[in-house]
Amino acid sequence: MFPILKDSPLFRGLDQQTIDSLLERSSFATAVFAHDDCIAKRDTAYSGLMIILKGSVRGEVTDAAGRRRIIDNIAAPQLIAPAFLFGGYNRLPIDVVANEDGTEIMTLHRGGLFEMMQDNTIVLSNFIDIISNRANYFSRKIYALSVLMLTEKVAALLLSSASPAGDTVPLNVEKMADELDITRNAFEQTLSELARKGYVELSETEIVIRNRKALETMVAPQ
Repeated sequence: MFPILKDSPLFRGLDQQTIDSLLERSSFATAVFAHDDCIAKRDTAYSGLMIILKGSVRGEVTDAAGRRRIIDNIAAPQLIAPAFLFGGYNRLPIDVVANEDGTEIMTLHRGGLFEMMQDNTIVLSNFIDIISNRANYFSRKIYALSVLMLTEKVAALLLSSASPAGDTVPLNVEKMADELDITRNAFEQTLSELARKGYVELSETEIVIRNRKALETMVAPQ
């Protein structure tokens, strides 16, 4: 039915005839989306596994400042958020948005997928591998994103605390860490990273902003 599914990680190792046979016994639907169409909203109940048949999509979240952040870009024939299909909280953690016109999505009903995994151990094994790999990927992605957001918070604090007469900020690690609601160690590490990049210069008593434009770019709305 859909030759591209031979390249999908869910059906890896299966021939086209076997894939078609499995789909014939399952419940699924397809839909086509235009560029920037919202395919699914965050917190939507996820009752069917979405597989990209054509085009690509992106996963987006909105941060505390109201800015849209792209968490991931995925293209056909990958799966969308497979780890959230089963379990007690099966809701999407992100908004799913089409990247291009003609993006086509297959939605494979959860019950149909479950029966498919019972009928074919290769599909079951593939699905487990997919979930494990994506969990590892997103744990690294979320860590990187959290560090970036922390850096932005520190940059914003420095810009707002700089003295009117210049680009100096009195250094009080404990007070500034409390203000940002982060640990002292996290604040010191972030400051050191900004200093390594040449954005600030540190002394025992103060922080000197050396590249105000770079800090302003970090916190500017996108």
